[in-house]
Amino acid sequence: MRFALFAHITVLLLFFMTPIGCAKQPEQPNSMMDEATKDGAALPRSKNATLIQTLSKEQQMAVRALIRDELVANPEILLEAQHAYETKQVSQQNARAASAFVRLTSEHAQFSFGPANAKITLIEFFDYKCGYCHAAQAWVAKVMATRKDVRIIFKEFPILSENSVLAAKAAIAASYQGKYLPMHNALMSARGDLNPEQILQIASQVGLNVEVLRKEMHSPKVEVIIDGIRKQAAELAIGGTPGFVINGTLISGFNKDALDSALKSAREKT
Repeated sequence: MRFALFAHITVLLLFFMTPIGCAKQPEQPNSMMDEATKDGAALPRSKNATLIQTLSKEQQMAVRALIRDELVANPEILLEAQHAYETKQVSQQNARAASAFVRLTSEHAQFSFGPANAKITLIEFFDYKCGYCHAAQAWVAKVMATRKDVRIIFKEFPILSENSVLAAKAAIAASYQGKYLPMHNALMSARGDLNPEQILQIASQVGLNVEVLRKEMHSPKVEVIIDGIRKQAAELAIGGTPGFVINGTLISGFNKDALDSALKSAREKT
């Protein structure tokens, strides 16, 4: 009941908040508000607009007061709506991840570790400047060291800064010298800005030929790999890091319990 009321008053609220002359909004249903409309919780948008236009200024002020009073008296309405929206979003993302899973394991998946025929595949989209990715590193490393039934695929997804992009390029270029994983681990453990000087210093410490690395970092083939991974992330609606996909199940962010549960579930299904 509260969710239905929220849907109705949100329609009214949006009407009052939208300046006249704004760009036209999409008309097709695409929100939890529209889902509530299907159940009769709110009138169709065109009828809502017609209804509002028939109100006097005093009546419009009363509607605003009703909206405010209802939300102040029952703020949990917003939490209920948010939970419903997030649940719907997760369901949609998991459906996309499941349908794209086979391609995710074969396209731009050069950086994979573990048995090729493993029953479980764990994919991580990450950024070297991401603090949560750093926090997840120990968990990922433990899975890699202890789980012989898990194949891990790293997806370079630099989204936070230009230095993120440079670090990703350096890691990819390191793979051409057979040192992707040492470079990956070193970059993920590093602190600081990861500016060009620091990245090359890390490369030297890892034992890479820095001059060769510098040239290959800026080669078209490296750009192709990053662009391909960005398209994969967009397809899955992954907008932040880290993003994990375990046998087609998407887990956004570093949630150890959720990741352990997903691994357990994947093992039970194999």
